[in-house]
Amino acid sequence: MFALLSQGTARVKPPAPSTPFGARRDVVAMVAALSFLTVGGWTSSAEAQEGMRDFDIPAQDARRALVQLCVSAGCELAFVAPADELRLSRPVRGRMSWRAAVRQMLEGTGLRHRFIGARGVRIWTEAPAPPEPAPLPAAELESITVVGRWSEQIEESLRRKQAADVISDSASSTRIGELPAANLAEALQRVPGVAIEREVGEGQFVSVRGLGPLFQSVTLNGAPVAFNENIRNSTQSGRQFRFRALSADLLAGAQLTKSATPDLIEGGIGSNIDIETIGGLDGDPFVSVRGGVAVEARTRRPETDISVAGRLVSGDGDWGLVGGMSQEGRSVLYDRFQVGRYTAVRIDGEDVMAPNDVRTTVEHEDRLRRSVFLGGEWRASPSVRLRFDGLVSTFDNTIREDRIAYGLGGLLEAADATAFIQDGVVTAASVQAGTIDNNTEFSEQAHLNVVASGVATVTVGEWTLKPRISLSRARSRLDTPLERISFRATTPPAYGFDVRDAASDRQAALLETDLDLTDASAFAFKRLGVRAIESVDDDLTALVDVRRPVDVPLGVMDLVDVRFGGQISDRSRDYQRRDREASLRTGAEVTSAFLVARVHDGVFNELIRRHSGRWAAADFDLFQDAFLILGESDTLSVDPDALVPTGADLQNSYAVGERVGAVYGRADFEGQAAGTPFFGNLGLRLVTTRTEVNGAFLNAGQNGGAAIRPVSHAGSDTALLPSLNIALDVDEGRRLRLAASRTMTRPSLADLRLATVPASSLVSNIYERGQAEIDAPSPGSIFTGVGGNPDLSPYMSTNLDASFEWSFPQGALSVAIFHKAIDDFIGLVEAPEVLVFETRAGPLVRAEVLMSRPANLGRATSRGLEIGLHRRLSSGFGLWASGTFTDGDGPGGRSLAGVSRLAYSINPFFERGPLAVGLSWSWRSAFRSEADMQGGGVSDFTVGAAGYLDVQASFEIGSGGVLVIAASNLTDTTDLAYEHDTRRLLQLGRVGPSVTASLRWAL
Repeated sequence: MFALLSQGTARVKPPAPSTPFGARRDVVAMVAALSFLTVGGWTSSAEAQEGMRDFDIPAQDARRALVQLCVSAGCELAFVAPADELRLSRPVRGRMSWRAAVRQMLEGTGLRHRFIGARGVRIWTEAPAPPEPAPLPAAELESITVVGRWSEQIEESLRRKQAADVISDSASSTRIGELPAANLAEALQRVPGVAIEREVGEGQFVSVRGLGPLFQSVTLNGAPVAFNENIRNSTQSGRQFRFRALSADLLAGAQLTKSATPDLIEGGIGSNIDIETIGGLDGDPFVSVRGGVAVEARTRRPETDISVAGRLVSGDGDWGLVGGMSQEGRSVLYDRFQVGRYTAVRIDGEDVMAPNDVRTTVEHEDRLRRSVFLGGEWRASPSVRLRFDGLVSTFDNTIREDRIAYGLGGLLEAADATAFIQDGVVTAASVQAGTIDNNTEFSEQAHLNVVASGVATVTVGEWTLKPRISLSRARSRLDTPLERISFRATTPPAYGFDVRDAASDRQAALLETDLDLTDASAFAFKRLGVRAIESVDDDLTALVDVRRPVDVPLGVMDLVDVRFGGQISDRSRDYQRRDREASLRTGAEVTSAFLVARVHDGVFNELIRRHSGRWAAADFDLFQDAFLILGESDTLSVDPDALVPTGADLQNSYAVGERVGAVYGRADFEGQAAGTPFFGNLGLRLVTTRTEVNGAFLNAGQNGGAAIRPVSHAGSDTALLPSLNIALDVDEGRRLRLAASRTMTRPSLADLRLATVPASSLVSNIYERGQAEIDAPSPGSIFTGVGGNPDLSPYMSTNLDASFEWSFPQGALSVAIFHKAIDDFIGLVEAPEVLVFETRAGPLVRAEVLMSRPANLGRATSRGLEIGLHRRLSSGFGLWASGTFTDGDGPGGRSLAGVSRLAYSINPFFERGPLAVGLSWSWRSAFRSEADMQGGGVSDFTVGAAGYLDVQASFEIGSGGVLVIAASNLTDTTDLAYEHDTRRLLQLGRVGPSVTASLRWAL
């Protein structure tokens, strides 16, 4: 017999029902909730215990799992089994009846069960099957093996989807680890309704249901997280979570909630993406080790991938510790052919748009991701459970960009220039006496994420109280500031370009010059600019959730559970930027020896049919030795706080503080109407936000010198966010879900900033040339800029959702439709402003600049359809596919950022015995991006349609070892970007395929 039982059967009766560990909410409403507790109210009953409830029971010894289930659900357990026989249960997570939880827990364990009366269940060991004389058992073994790895994890996610009380999807840790994915974003793109945006070949931002990354609320274990910021150019991402900065090695997965409930952290009109870490008591003890190597086809430089993780659980199962560390590196080469914005010119009496310049850029990135995770759980008593989680993740990225820029714009108006004009746009041209710049940019980005949280689950009678506190910091800084080294050709060269069919061919026809680009003596040094940036985001949040089961008849339904809670969050961002012109040290001189480096062989062969090939590039180390920041630093590697801010620096920097208070109430119900069982929840969330923004504005003082005027703004808003979710069990395996809600997304932190940021090239040119630059602008100089608006109201959305889920033998199908009407949608408005600029000579100058600032413009809509399919086929084959169609528009009919009309993912796989092979094809149509890789000055940066093919194979080698080989981007996809439509080409880019091989060992 099991040691738990003294005789053939035993019964377990809980002192009181309790809810599972996992929900995490806030402290704001604690006083109100405890006041409610004291005045009493409802009493639970057996009928309430039989209703729908939340379970979160990991896979473990079936004896322990069943006791945990019955203590939680209030059922009576009789277990008959040999004492020396151990069976591993299946995990049970989600909302379901206790009977459904028992069935799910025992599936495939060899244990049989029978329900007795209203609250009883009897468990016994299944008798061994008699031997089969025919070769049939071999076929049966093959069919069982099909669900052993990928398919089993997919089905686990489908079970979580079916058991949830909202419209949701998820990705498990095994899926992240075993499907080709560089990070969590690339794993999520296979979920229905999800599309991702890549940056230099790797998934960076996530869009859901037709809304871009700003509209996704990203949390970690249910608590808010801070945001890393873009620091490679002037463009900022605000509240968009940068998935590339977070390693996925030590994560348990992610739960993506598409319909709102009041206990969810607000902010996600598109979705709530809750990143999950593993817990100390989520399963059995283990130790896993992974070692591997990754190679990019373009660089052919191997980088190591290693990780170690483990869990320690006490013998009595009362406490557990889990932790791990990982490191992965990548060396990436990215070719980029660019058009540097468009400008109006007059050619042969016709006003047309022409490229300001065309550029070839070779970008080399050395990426290194490191993570350390530590978590623990302790069942301090039958009524108290404690958990803590800590995660530190770093993403370091050393970037070198070598660029040749061919001046166009006004040069095309020369008498000896030729141009081919197509629909009012110059798409091919030649210049006889132009300008060629040889530029190098170098920086070392360092992104840090630190998250720590603690939560207690306390049961008092029929009440369950869950207070939680979390602290998150995201720091993004340039360990080596962005250094821009510029040379210019000493004599006016001739050159030509042709991009007439570049968008359709994903290849430009021509970019050639008569200048020998490898001759260092053909270039003269212009300048060395230094930009130091540091952005620090902090989030301190306290949450509490109070709940209890109830039994309140309401006509055709019963109220079965009530919840109250609240949140207090203190969030802040401090963004500091310093721009300097470096000076030569005394006695130093820039010679042709400073251009001794060479770009890689074979660059641009796939992007440009005819091009001038390699070129001489700057030797970075020589510049570090020869230059300094005069009067401030003897070295170019400085942090922003080491430099005294100028007026322009203060105007480019800002600080935002945000305090959020929220309270909510939620009621869960279940019932039956016209013979159809249903369950759901109804609730209301009240949110108040107070914002304080600080910045500075550069003016001319009474004496003619620079005068810095500090500016600040305080604002507040309050929102009521109701929500309703209902699920109807049409029949066995078919469920219809309906949802309605009001949700909000706060403006981007960058949109709220009190900052005025003219184009970098304009600031540099005016600093060097003063009033002469305003009177006669240099080629390529643009009088534009961006800024913020602290008066912005939040986006407010009314959402309607419907989902149909059908589970059938060997598979599942889901179909969902959605409609979102978003009020106070924010867009950019252009208006001329007169700004003050500093000059090297000293006197301030004024110039009129066309500034783009955000404003609330009106209503936007997003509507669409999403489909998900999982199907196991015969002989070990299977298919997992999803697709999303979205139709939406913003105020004035403009397209929404981050929205593709069509996105889909097709993932066939094969599993038999020790072998598993999977393919993944992901494709999305064109979409407008907020990640302007041109560095500003582009009104509509649209990323063209693209698809990526990945493959992975694994082979079990025994004793817990698995050999995994994966290849990404086998299609060698060329990225495309354009402005408004394909006639205005902006960019072609290519990163190439990559291959990884690793050996995983689990004990």
